[in-house]
Amino acid sequence: MLEMDSEELITELNFKHVIVDERAQGKEFNIRQMFDLLPATIADKRTLRVVEIHNLFKAIDHTLTMVGSARLFHSLMNPSQSIELVHAKQDSYCELENNERLQGAICEFLADFAKSEADLFKFLNVHTHPLIAYSDYQAAVNAIERMLVATAKLPQPETVYLDSLFKSIASFTGSATRSMLVGPVFRTWHGVKARQEISAFTPAIRFRPSRLGIGSLLPAFPGLIFGAAWLSGLMEPAVAKALCLGTSWFSVVGFIYGGVLKPMVDYDTAILPVRQRLIDSNRFASAIESVAAIDELMSFVGFSRAMPHPTVLPEITNEETHFFVAKNLRNPIIAKDDPNFVATDVNLAGARMTFVTGPNSGGKTTFCKTIVQNQILAQIGSPVVASGAMINMADRITYQAPAFDTLSDSEGRFGTELKVTRDIFYSVTPQSLTILDEIAEGTTTHEKVSFSVDIMNGFYAVGNNTILVTHSFELVESFQAQAKGQYLQVEFLGDEPTHRIIPGISTDSHALRVAQKIGFAPEDIASHLRQNGYVQDAPETSKS
Repeated sequence: MLEMDSEELITELNFKHVIVDERAQGKEFNIRQMFDLLPATIADKRTLRVVEIHNLFKAIDHTLTMVGSARLFHSLMNPSQSIELVHAKQDSYCELENNERLQGAICEFLADFAKSEADLFKFLNVHTHPLIAYSDYQAAVNAIERMLVATAKLPQPETVYLDSLFKSIASFTGSATRSMLVGPVFRTWHGVKARQEISAFTPAIRFRPSRLGIGSLLPAFPGLIFGAAWLSGLMEPAVAKALCLGTSWFSVVGFIYGGVLKPMVDYDTAILPVRQRLIDSNRFASAIESVAAIDELMSFVGFSRAMPHPTVLPEITNEETHFFVAKNLRNPIIAKDDPNFVATDVNLAGARMTFVTGPNSGGKTTFCKTIVQNQILAQIGSPVVASGAMINMADRITYQAPAFDTLSDSEGRFGTELKVTRDIFYSVTPQSLTILDEIAEGTTTHEKVSFSVDIMNGFYAVGNNTILVTHSFELVESFQAQAKGQYLQVEFLGDEPTHRIIPGISTDSHALRVAQKIGFAPEDIASHLRQNGYVQDAPETSKS
């Protein structure tokens, strides 16, 4: 399925209203507010926060329109579960990469749409006043017409996805709603209608988006006529003057009607109903969504070209069991600003469980986030930051990171974390990707290992891809003895991390090195106590 159903399109359009509303008022695109508005999908919101979805959006956002930004963020929040859609987007991405003429035409189209985008959504969001609504109405109509005219100039694409987007925009041209916008609009007992929607016998009043309608000019005609007779001498001056002054008050009525009453009536009976028809139009929603989808594709191209490291479209599969294999994989958030970012090879195929051990600050968390972030990019049809990759679709992506218990949780830290692990375990399938950053924290060492063994054996039985980050090398060695999973560690040269992940199990904590680095090693504590007189050095033994 390359198209969304009408209900999804309208939901997507309403979501974009909020974003465009913010930018139209000169505000920064508040992705955190958008994050709260959108529902959780295959990745829960806790996971998306941990993997820094907001920063991932900023790293790949090269959109030109506000609706494009909204579409891109929505895709990151809601990675596709349709491999057909992902493949279709990849095909169109390749076409754009290899067709400079098409790229240039689309960039012009998006730039032209962006110029009047705020006018369109100002009208759709009803950010206007009845007394000045005519100009906003006309600006919105002009924005839609510019979009349709610009679409007609786009060259014919070869790929199905791009072609369907172009045709979706163009299809609005022949709709009754579009005919109503270009005029005329008629008010009937059954709402506003275009000319082709009414017959010659339908009771209707034509809507004219202007203050100077016939109704506002007629009251001034008598005064104008008698004034002309007075000035031209066609009538007795005294009589003409009296009639002119007497009827000129009618023009006040016309002014009140044209300046106040007509705009108020038109606003409620024509302008707002026309807006509602736009909102209710599946063709219009589909057209706007298509503009956003085109901009999203162009953003992928911009992201790839701006990245100082190799990017590649991964080979996407939809096997029953999840796997992730990549050569020279890098973190898309950090690597875009770091040309020296160290790449790593990843092979999560067939192991079921992957244990990552090593001291703090060695790169374990970055390694895990890199995998999840590139999994999300792959599943929205974007290139990933690697020189080669083969990635299976994930039906669920979860990342459990340590969190402290709250006053409202009577179970303490152990219960808080265990509930999260429980919910993850009960939701995964063999096609899921799960990251666990320590588990069963907040209890004795013996119970932690015991619980962790049971939990990991449970994930192993499910058969999904589970990565456990842990300092407990004893736990990892117990699984190594059973030949279950694979074992990775962070590499250190001397006391400094290389930020590479290599095979093996780390038994070093480097806790003393970290404590010395921050000035809180045992000797630092002892020195503080001596300097402040809390303890005294032992007296020297006198020699006999």
